[in-house]
Order: sequence, then C-alpha cells, then structure tokens
Amino acid sequence: MHRREKSAAAVAAFVGVMLGGMLLYREPSARVVEAAGQPRFTVLLRFGLDGAKAVDWSGSISPAPSALTGWQFADPDRIGPAEGAWSAATVQQNYWDTPYEARMGPTARLTKVTTKGVVATFDAAAGSSIGVHTAQGDFTFKLDNSLWDAPQRFLNGKVEVRAAPVVQSLKTPEPVEDYPSMTVAGGDIWLAYQAWTPAGDRILVRKRSGTAWSDAFPVTTDAGDCFRTAIAQDRKGNVWVVWSRQTNGNFDLWGARASSKDPRKWSRPERLTSAPGSDIYHSLQRAADGKLYLAWQSARSGNFDIYLRTYDGSRWSTEQKVSESAANDWEPTIAAANDGRVTVLWDTYDKGNYDVVSRTIQNGAPGPVQPIAATGAFEARPSAQYDKQGRLWIAWEEGDWLWGKDYGNLIPESGRGLMVRRQTRVGVLAGGRLLEPAAPIADAVPAEYRQAFLAPRLVLSSSGAPVLLFRYRTNLPQGLKGDIYRGMWRAGSTRLAAGRWTPMTEFPEGFGRIDAPAAAVADGNDSLAVAWVTDGRLFPHAFPVQQDLHLAAVPAPPGPPGDLAPYAPPQETLFNPHANETADVARIRAHRVRAGGREYRIVRGDIHRHTDISWDGNRDGSLHDSYRYALDAVSFDFLGVCDHQAGGGVPYHWEMIQKAVDLFTIPGRFAPVYSYERSLSWPNGHRNVVFAKRGNPILPIPEAEQRGKEGAGKLYEYLRKLGGITTSHTSATGAGTDWRDSDPEVEPVVEIYQGYRTNYEGPGNPRAVTEQARYAPGFVWNAWDKGIKMGVQASSDHVSTHMSYAAAYVTEVTAEAILEAIRARRTFAATDNIVMDVRAGESLMGSAVRGLAALSVRVRGTRPLKRVVVVKNKKVVYTATSEGPEVAFTFTDPDTAAGERYYYVRAEQDDGQLAWSSPIWQTTP
Repeated sequence: MHRREKSAAAVAAFVGVMLGGMLLYREPSARVVEAAGQPRFTVLLRFGLDGAKAVDWSGSISPAPSALTGWQFADPDRIGPAEGAWSAATVQQNYWDTPYEARMGPTARLTKVTTKGVVATFDAAAGSSIGVHTAQGDFTFKLDNSLWDAPQRFLNGKVEVRAAPVVQSLKTPEPVEDYPSMTVAGGDIWLAYQAWTPAGDRILVRKRSGTAWSDAFPVTTDAGDCFRTAIAQDRKGNVWVVWSRQTNGNFDLWGARASSKDPRKWSRPERLTSAPGSDIYHSLQRAADGKLYLAWQSARSGNFDIYLRTYDGSRWSTEQKVSESAANDWEPTIAAANDGRVTVLWDTYDKGNYDVVSRTIQNGAPGPVQPIAATGAFEARPSAQYDKQGRLWIAWEEGDWLWGKDYGNLIPESGRGLMVRRQTRVGVLAGGRLLEPAAPIADAVPAEYRQAFLAPRLVLSSSGAPVLLFRYRTNLPQGLKGDIYRGMWRAGSTRLAAGRWTPMTEFPEGFGRIDAPAAAVADGNDSLAVAWVTDGRLFPHAFPVQQDLHLAAVPAPPGPPGDLAPYAPPQETLFNPHANETADVARIRAHRVRAGGREYRIVRGDIHRHTDISWDGNRDGSLHDSYRYALDAVSFDFLGVCDHQAGGGVPYHWEMIQKAVDLFTIPGRFAPVYSYERSLSWPNGHRNVVFAKRGNPILPIPEAEQRGKEGAGKLYEYLRKLGGITTSHTSATGAGTDWRDSDPEVEPVVEIYQGYRTNYEGPGNPRAVTEQARYAPGFVWNAWDKGIKMGVQASSDHVSTHMSYAAAYVTEVTAEAILEAIRARRTFAATDNIVMDVRAGESLMGSAVRGLAALSVRVRGTRPLKRVVVVKNKKVVYTATSEGPEVAFTFTDPDTAAGERYYYVRAEQDDGQLAWSSPIWQTTP
C-alpha cells in the first residue's frame, strides 16, 4: 500500500529552498479584475499580421483602458510609461517547432516573425468608440459583442481586434488552486475547487450571486491528499461536492453537502467508496427527476472500470458497474436529458486503442454499451451535454492510429508518439446516428496551433448554443537568456453559430500545463461562466510562477448551431508489427526463475519518461497520459516519470508527480515509482533519481556541480540517507559522464539504451551512438573497464514510445521490490518484449561471484533471433543463431586465468530489435 509519506515541516523547508527558483522575468502589466468592479469589455489587439519583421508598433489607446497587458511581449517591449501606452516591435526569431514527423528527431527549428499585441480592458458601455494610435497609423473601433464572432482588421490587414474574456482572479492564501467544478443552484453559480499548501489539499467553495463572488468557504477543514472536485444540486436544494481523497493508502470518494442558501455550513464529509484501489476521475450530474448520478473510475479489480451510484435526496444507492470491458476504462462523464435519460460516457482500451463509448440509463434500467467514436485512432476524454431536442452533443480528443506504439530514433515508424497529433472533434448523437457540424473545428484554430488542441469542454448555453473550451500548444523562441520552456499551453474557445465555428478566442492569462482543467456552466443570461487554472507562465520564457484560478463570462453565439452532416471518421493506415503483443506480454509475466531459494518474475517498465512538465516537454504528453501509455499502450508493470528537477523545482509539480504515482498504483499489477531527473552537463551528466516512498525533497543542483567542479558525492549522500537510487543516461554525450564517480549502493544500473537517442554500450555496436572523441569515455564499456559494477536498463527519455524497456527480476510487484531488484542488478534492457534469462549456476544476472561457472543463457524473442552473443570484457566470445524466436545454450569460458572478468549477453532479432542482460562478474584467484 502507498502511504502519504510526508512531513509538513520537511516539505515547508523544501518549498523555502525552491521558491527562489520560481522568480523570473514577467511582462510589466496592470492587473485588475476582481468581481466587485467587473469591467465590461476586454479586447486583444494584435499587430504585424503581415509578417514583416522589425516594424515598430508602439502606440497608445484612448480612452485609456482600466488595464493594459502586453501580449507576446519580451525585452525591450514595455507597457507605459504614459497611461494606455506601450512600446513594442515585431521581431524575427527561431522557434521550436513540432511538425508532424515522418521520422522522430530533435525538435525542428522554424523561423518566423513574432507578432506583438496588447490586451486592453475597458469600463465602458457597448458601442463606445476606442481610438488607437500606432507608429504605423491610427484607427478606431467600437466595443461590441460582434467582436466575438468576427474579429476586425485595420491598416490593410496588419492589425486585428478581437474580443477576449474579462478575467477575474480569485485569490486565496493557498499558493496553488486546481480542479474547479461549477453548477447552478438557487439561481446562483457555485464553484468548487481544491487548494494546495505544503501541508496538503483543502476543498473550497465560492458562490456568485449576481456579479459578486463570495469568499472561499472550506468544505474540508483538515489538509489531505485530494484529487479533483465535482459539484451538483440535489432534489432537496442541497449542493453536493464530491472529491477523491487518499486515506490509509487508498483513494476513495468523499462528499459533503450544504444548503444552496448558505455555502458556509457543510455537513461532515461522508465516505462514498471504500473498495481497495483508486476511485478517481469522478463526475456528478443532476438528472431531470432531481436524482444525482455519480460516476467514477475504479481500480478495484486489477484494472480500471467505471462505476455508478445515485442519490435520491435521502440516501446513496449501492454501487453499479457500468463498463463491461476487461481492459482499462477511463475518465467518465455524465449527460442528463430532459426526458429522464442519463448517459454515462467514457473511453476504453477494449480493442487495443482508445474508443469513446456510452451507456444510457432510462427508468432505472441500463441499456447496452454503445460505441460513439470507435476507430483505430486515439479517441478519448469525452465531454457531453443533451440539448433541448434530446440530442447528445459530445466533444472528445482525437489522436493518431497506433498511439503509443513504436516511435523513436533509428527505427521504421510503425506507431505514433504521445503528442504527435491531438485534436478536438465534436459529434451529435441524434436518432441513433452520429452527426457532426458541417464545418470542422480546425477552421476556427490558427494553422500554427492545429496540430495540438485538446482537453475539450463542451457546454450548451441556455438557448442551446454550443461553446467549446480547449487547450492549445504554443511553441516558443529559441536562444533566449535564462530559464525558458520550449512550449506552453493556452486556453481558448470557439462557438458554433449557423454551422460555423467562430475564430478562436484566446483566454488572457490562460497559460499552464496541457491538462490544466476548466469548468463552465450556462449562467441563465445566455452566456457561460467559465473557470480555469493558470500557472502564471508568460511569453517567451513560460516558466511557472504561481497557479491561480481565473474566471470569466463567455457570451453565447447568436442563433441556432446550424446544419449537421454525417460524422466522417478519421482514416489512416499504419502497419503494427506487434500483432501478438498480448501473448508476448503474458509470456514474459509468466516466466519464472528460482535462485537462492527465492522465485522471481519479470516486470517491465520505464524509469525515464518526460511529460510537458519538463521545460523541453513540448512534444511529450501530459503527466496522466504517461500513465495511460504505461498501463495500456505498452502494458508496463511500473513507470517512473522523470521530469527535469521534478518540473523546474516548482513544489507543486513535484506534488503532482508524486500524487500521480499513488493515483495509478494498482496493487499486484502496476507499481510506479517516485522519480525525477537531475540534468547536469558533462562530465557529471544526467542522472535519474528514483524512490519507492513518497515525500522526499528534490536535491538542488549547485553551480559548482553543474560546472563539474564538484562530483556526485552530495547526490550519493542524499540517496543513501533517503533510500533512493540513481541511474545515468546518454553517458557518451555532452549530457553524459566519464564515470569519475560511482557508488554501487545507490547507482547500481545505467541506462544503456533510450529510444529518443541510441545505444551507449560501446562503439560499433547495433544502434550505437556516433562516437565523439571528447565523450567516448562515457561508453558503458569504459565504466565496466574501470571495475564499476552496474547493471543495465533501457528507458525512453522524451517523445519515443514502445521501444525502451527496463526489465527486472522481482519477488512481487511493488515499488520496494522493484528498487530491491535494481539494487541487486537483476535487470536487463530491451527494445521489444524479449526475455533475457542469464545465470551462472545459482547466480542471476548482475551478480558478482568468486570462481568460474558456466553461463546458462535463455533468450525468448518476438521474432527470429539473428544472433545472440556473449560479450566478455568488450569482446564477443560466443555467438548463437536461430531460425526461431528462442535460443538456449550453455557457455563455458576456456580462459581460467586469474583475475576478474565480466560477461553479458546481447540479443539481436532479425527485425533489428535488441536486448542486453546485466553482466555477471566472475573472479578467479
């Protein structure tokens, strides 16, 4: 079981150390926007749309806005000094780019002109005339809601004026706010969310009456380990808030209620689930008859299933399993129709890829599970709502075929990475048919953002007009001084009117992680109240500063949504070379060896997986996508997310990374570990840090260590004290090491191969790194030559998928057992589902033994084995071949000279897939 191994005092001290890393350049800006004097209009003015570089767009606005903020400003751009004025110029820069890649490679470079702009907020009535003076000319425009539907162009199309939400920032004493949910109760809008401090999470609620938001009222008074909120009003007028909380090593759902007239008084929290395994990703919805429907994702049966309970105003019903698949089912949502139907939607990996499915309950009876979006593409994370005509509107994420399959360096492409393409689709289920708006959503999104716009939230206004909220990726310039991210994610929206999606609206201060959540609800005035999370990132550095909750109103589009057309499913064909993967994985999991009176089994995983939390994670998926990938696309038994310094040393990033380990742990099936990467230049190099327990602080990197003036001694001391281990990677590169430091107790293995780059075994070997003389000492062979005893593992690093496996022989599937196996070097590395069983008598791979013993070798691959070699002290001393996928032999070394030697086995399949065993060291007197 996972326990919250956290000392509030220790974490508070850690936060104090790390907060210094959160201070950085911010654009000068004026901040308004509390509810009490809510401005009426905000507009975004963008300059230089003709793409001309080095053009001065300095100017001013009259009358002066109540708030003015720079858009894509960077030194020397400035707001002021005069009221309502700015100075800025377009500039040509090299950007990180993420095109659709036929072959995986480093992030491409794109040269483009950076446009500039300002976000202006006005306390002014509709129809007010605004004058703009710029160095390139003057123009005027009127404040009007038509700017939501059709931005206006001026100065021969070089300038655009469009509407933007008027932002309200609701501050609390907590440094982090997250996971908002909203509902309408008693004519007021209620907002629930969780707030984090180093002591833990609290659940809070605010209420909006008219235009004024109340203070934050606590639903929970004690700090806990919480995940997400959901809120709805029951038939008796009470408002329920439901959240997931870890108690005694298990995430369960809890709920509390309050009268819709008084958000200050909450009932004592009530435990709503108690089965073993995480109960998470819950959704709460009121049905037409006033019942509450609560759906969630539960790991109680060795995989994730969807469960449901209802509340009739007096008591909660017994649990009901809604999903039927033996595969993992994910992230349910609920939609309720006026005629009493209630539909639960989720996505499932039932067919070996993610499909959106649904199940409708009518008169208390559940119907069959029905497919909604069920092609070979990635189709997941539905958001849905019924309209007044009884049609079900659904938005979901659509990605590539063979998502998470073979994608990496030096291999034929037969899959897609986690964030190669991810777009939003909208469908309408009517009369048993899936339809869609005639115009594609991509038409509303600027071309440079169309490769990745996701996390949809679909809400219908009071008149039934669809509004779609989503997040989209913005890549950033290269070559700037100081800390910089390669990309960031923004919040946007579009509205459907007369069959056309309106041009994308950007939410000011909408920056944050990929899956930063948003909530929205129709407020009864034909507009939407929207809440979203932003972490203070700003162009161009995009370093997280502080995570706050922002709110705004988005007007509904005029008129009906327009005509619908038959749904056109995505089309693509990729060859999948792993047709027998389910059987291959089962074979590996069934493999057993006995040694020293203990029985061992193989677990497969990855302890070097990046997400968008890393500064260079612009092509990586979200934190939770990594767990989908591990559990489904590659069927791992463990995972270690290793973002750089746990996300730049930002305390909440480390909190999210650690919490995800607990959320997705499935006892006996999946045992992720707590991990992060310390990234230093040659000769200290990159090392991944791994723990079996939660709550350890991040070890800062002092300048002396970064410059190579100090070695890894402090890291080793830190790991011995806290019970962790570390593993080097990319060792024969500028991010590697010359093995000047070693500690077999805490650095027992090395990442010999990674899919993002290549093989660091030694020069001339399959998929070997191109040798650079300066970094050649970093080859793993050279570490072994120095007498350093390290086993091997393979992990992915960035972007690559399904081709880097860290395997270990364990006694049970727990994080503790996995780290024990790594410490003992009972590990091997592979690029496919290959079994490596190498022993010397009773000693397994990784052992150091006295005397000579014959090597017993058994290799079982997925394809015919071209050759299997025994390597002794860098030289191949034995070769076996086979026309089939299995090789077994015994090797006895005729050399009995005194001294120590190491032996390891490398397997090579006919399709180029590889595997390496950890060495066995033998010493003869």
